[in-house]
Amino acid sequence: MMTMMKNPIILVTCVLLLSSLAVLASQSSFGPDDCCFQFFSTRLPKNRVMTYQYTDERCTNKAVLFTMRNRAKICVNPSEQWVKSIIETKQWIHIKTGNSSASEPSE
Repeated sequence: MMTMMKNPIILVTCVLLLSSLAVLASQSSFGPDDCCFQFFSTRLPKNRVMTYQYTDERCTNKAVLFTMRNRAKICVNPSEQWVKSIIETKQWIHIKTGNSSASEPSE
């Protein structure tokens, strides 16, 4: 009688475990959301850039994503001097106003 009771308990436990793993797998990301494969090379006006964020370290290319006033996201090369200048300006504004409009690198 006792062995008959153990089998359904094991079965229910396995089903619950597998279903919870399936939920976790569907919620977790297997790769980064935004990666850049080409860079926008033309200098952008500072006043059109709303926010910036560094791409995930799992991306092939290290890049910065600028979010523009029209909500477009533009990939730029973080080693370009004009990109560094915009980031410095946004950091300065962030510090001065206490606004959370800029993202720090995720390193």
